[in-house]
Amino acid sequence: MRQRASISAAALGLAVAGCGSDTVDADKVEAGIEQSLSTATAKVSSVSCPDDVEKKEGTTFTCDAKLEGGGKAKVKVTQTSNTGGYTYSFKPGTVVLTDNVLEPALEADLAASGVPGAKVDCPATVKVKTGETFTCTATGSEGRQSQLTFTFSSDDGTIDESSVSGA
Repeated sequence: MRQRASISAAALGLAVAGCGSDTVDADKVEAGIEQSLSTATAKVSSVSCPDDVEKKEGTTFTCDAKLEGGGKAKVKVTQTSNTGGYTYSFKPGTVVLTDNVLEPALEADLAASGVPGAKVDCPATVKVKTGETFTCTATGSEGRQSQLTFTFSSDDGTIDESSVSGA
């Protein structure tokens, strides 16, 4: 009788150990994305990941990220181990920045380049694509307007500083 009780307890222990431990900790992944992928132009403010993804090395899944200023993006998550290692990257072509993010970044860039007080007007939303060139209107402190062009150097919304020019 005693042997049967210990076998049953061992079986119950194995069943309980398996509960909940076979899926990804979505909260941990969401926090990792916020910390790892935030940049000056694409600061991640919140993330939503599926909570039913099986823990398995090599598995990939997608999370939805919201960016400060109203932008959004999709994030590819790859499990690098069965014990909770992950890599994160913005899915190319899914990052959308709003003028609330782009305009202050470009205005700061202009100020650092010796054009303080300039105001920049960009389209309400810009879909980020590496190598893509965009144009916004810049108005100097004296009211003079010019076209400001720039190119994204990565899928996270980083602007190639050497590409910023005004005409």
